[in-house]
Amino acid sequence: MRKAYFTILIAFFVGLFSVLTLPQSVGTFVMQKSVIAGGGGRSTGGAFTLDGTIGQSIAGTSSSGGAFQSGGGFWGGGTTATAANVSISGRVFTSDGLTGLRNASVTLTDPTGVVRTATTSSFGFYSFDGVAPGFAYTIRISSRRFRYQSQTVVPTGDLANVDFIGLE
Repeated sequence: MRKAYFTILIAFFVGLFSVLTLPQSVGTFVMQKSVIAGGGGRSTGGAFTLDGTIGQSIAGTSSSGGAFQSGGGFWGGGTTATAANVSISGRVFTSDGLTGLRNASVTLTDPTGVVRTATTSSFGFYSFDGVAPGFAYTIRISSRRFRYQSQTVVPTGDLANVDFIGLE
């Protein structure tokens, strides 16, 4: 009798432990403090990349993949919100300023020299999503028919109507 009771008790705790340790798949998770990171180098899997160093947290580094981002460093007493990415969009016009120019090449260059390219729609519209706010970006237009003056923008939120009109 005692052995059966003991077996039932162990089965109960194993089952309870299994339920408590099921992986979580919904909700918001926030890590408030940091520990010393082991390993080092870069770990990747699917759309995710995580950079780390041996013996210290990834101070000053941001690792991201898809809609997720992990920032490392030394946290103080409070937490700060990470600015969400923004979009930059507008329209490219012919020299009359009334007609949108289709198939123009629009380039967005960040401060480190990374270039992203978009092609205007049939009405001259373009858009860049997933732009980190607070940095200076240069936007250039390339067309066989018209010349355009480049623009530098520093987005702090979504920017719309960053338009270009063809020069003579």
